Amino acid sequence: MAGIALSVAIVLYYPNLAGWALIGIVAILADFQSTFNIGSLYLAKRSLIVRWDGYWLQSLRPIFQILNLEEQWLISFCAWNNQRITQAFSSKKARSAVVLLPHCIQLLSCKSRVVEDIHSCFGCGKCTIKNAAEATQAYGWDVRVAPRSRAAYNEAKQSNPGIVIAVACPDRLVKGLTKLSDTPSYAIPLSLPHGMCVDTTFDFQQLVSAMSHLVEPAPASKIQHLQIRIVGER
Repeated sequence: MAGIALSVAIVLYYPNLAGWALIGIVAILADFQSTFNIGSLYLAKRSLIVRWDGYWLQSLRPIFQILNLEEQWLISFCAWNNQRITQAFSSKKARSAVVLLPHCIQLLSCKSRVVEDIHSCFGCGKCTIKNAAEATQAYGWDVRVAPRSRAAYNEAKQSNPGIVIAVACPDRLVKGLTKLSDTPSYAIPLSLPHGMCVDTTFDFQQLVSAMSHLVEPAPASKIQHLQIRIVGER
């Protein structure tokens, strides 16, 4: 909006530059309109759209900080992203997916070395690690447990999946969505009942639903022989 206001001011006060100012207004409006593209057109222009949306997200973020609504603002951005991703893959599902999980969903008191091998989970069912480990066998999911979000997204980008399903705290999700703007991503926010990075939780059924609606089922051979890759320090 600031760009449009500036262009209008130029038209009013500097008539000789009116032509360039009008071109600027048209370009800004066209860029703004792109954020509402859906389906295949959204995927084709996703990098531009996410960059534009990220600009408005960060511009308005201080206001929501003052109102003590910053987390809700970030979560709403993730929901807006998920809505358009769901629309984009409604007619044709992604052929492959990478599921990124943070290590902090494991209970802090648990001694299992799930970061090294997710199948070392004791299976007590007190956290969602058990569900994720079982899903890799039952559905052939490509699940990656990461001690750091940066390592997770770098790994996902190198594997070039059809879509990324990421679970993280809202702030990390927003950073991932904007940095991997050219990769379709579905974001699932963590709940932080004990604070950052301690015994976090998330809606596992939302993950199941996303994989079911957005990704083609894995072939039987992958289900039988899937190897879980754990993302660590490089």
